[in-house]
Amino acid sequence: MMQYYYRQSGNPFVNVWRRSLVNKIIFINVAVFIVLLFLDRSITMPAFSLVPRFVVTKGYVWQLVTYMFIHYDFIHIALNMFVIWMFGTILESSWGSSRFLRFYLFCGLGGAVLSFLPPSFNSFIYGASGAAYGALAAFAVLYPYNEIYFLGIFPVKARTLVIVFVAIELLLGFSGGTGIAHLAHLGGMVAGVLYTRRDHRGWWFWSKIDALVPKLPVRISFDRDAQSQNDDIDDPGKIDSILDKIAAKGYENLTETEKRILENYSRKTQKH
Repeated sequence: MMQYYYRQSGNPFVNVWRRSLVNKIIFINVAVFIVLLFLDRSITMPAFSLVPRFVVTKGYVWQLVTYMFIHYDFIHIALNMFVIWMFGTILESSWGSSRFLRFYLFCGLGGAVLSFLPPSFNSFIYGASGAAYGALAAFAVLYPYNEIYFLGIFPVKARTLVIVFVAIELLLGFSGGTGIAHLAHLGGMVAGVLYTRRDHRGWWFWSKIDALVPKLPVRISFDRDAQSQNDDIDDPGKIDSILDKIAAKGYENLTETEKRILENYSRKTQKH
């Protein structure tokens, strides 16, 4: 038994790989970066970067995914991986690995979609920046008032930082000529916000937007489970089972639906 424990704890590379999906994503990106250093970029960049014109005219649909793992130089990959590690670790611990993987790919595809707009249509788009910016935006939705030290020096609220970044990416994205895929950054942030709206704080935000349009002929619903959650609030057995699960496994192991049911129940019972 002691020998088994020694093998498990004595291999840091294996332990880091197993620890989280974020670590796996970083390892894969770094591995691809190292491999491409030894290959001819005149072949790999047109084949695996995202060139929107090639997707439309030649059917290079795989580029919608492969571009997320292509980086130009060390600084490029280092910055992207740092942001993904910084915010992705928090998101994965909150959501779980499978949901974070869907989120990561969704943000990457969001960055790809906006790259089809005219300023980027003929450009080479590459890098995990869309997913990185999406992780930042999701963090801002979940924790809008948490401070982020911009450049490691200036404390800025997450919500404020994302608003500033959106304005910058909009301005530079349609001006062109910067050599940076600003529209991919913007697409990643938009995708990050859209995906995260199912979190309890994101759901609250979208429900407030829903309340602003009561005169529309067709009611807009941003949460298909809203009615069932309201029914569960009045079900003592459901609440008891959630409380029992917290006692046995901890709050962090609740599903997003269970967290919202508990939050709604708490609001209802504490209302004066």
